[in-house]
Amino acid sequence: MSDIQVDVTYRGNSNEIAIISAHGFIDTTTAPDLEKKLEEQLALNKYKIIVNLENIDYVSSAGWGVFVSEIREIRENNGDLVLINMSSDVYDVYELMEFSSILKSFDNVEDAITSFTGISKSAATPKPVRPQIASQKPAPVKTAALKSEPKVGPVPETRASSTTPAADIYSFAQTDLGRRIINIIVDNPYFEVKEIIKALKLPQYGGSRAGGGTVKRELKKMALFDRQKRFELALKKKK
Repeated sequence: MSDIQVDVTYRGNSNEIAIISAHGFIDTTTAPDLEKKLEEQLALNKYKIIVNLENIDYVSSAGWGVFVSEIREIRENNGDLVLINMSSDVYDVYELMEFSSILKSFDNVEDAITSFTGISKSAATPKPVRPQIASQKPAPVKTAALKSEPKVGPVPETRASSTTPAADIYSFAQTDLGRRIINIIVDNPYFEVKEIIKALKLPQYGGSRAGGGTVKRELKKMALFDRQKRFELALKKKK
């Protein structure tokens, strides 16, 4: 059985940045321990969260799900969750599964902190200022002939664009089943097709059974059968 150890430290002027450091493997067995620590920080109104994966060799879909499942609440409270110090194996999965389109990553904790504070460590140390030496003779000032200002005509009225940055995500759906599937994708962008089928039975998503073939046909009809397309749809909703 895999084991995991999760520690939390704080940084920032008022300890507003929580750093969650995990040791071991993040899989179906250990993901609940990590999720509990994350939920504890949200309960403390800590919405600037750094997850240190330096000592993690493996992250399963359940582990990635922990990070993504809370991202909406975190960003709605003007925060973010970022990852740091991923091993090459973990980073390869992070890129392959397109989590880079949802979660930011950094090479070290200082860069991650800068993403929250906007102040880099090097910027905290002021650079010495060299005294300026005045020239003995002022440079001659050239005066240009005044030109008449061009006449400005009336500004034409501009019409608002008919499209908005975040298009209606439900425009993909033509049926009630399609809308329910989209709700699942937005809440769980990491779900496989078989997990979407199971989720349709839950009360929050309608609580009714749908056959695997029916769900797959609906996903294809909405052009959402591809995992990357589902991630892009979820990201569009979260913006």
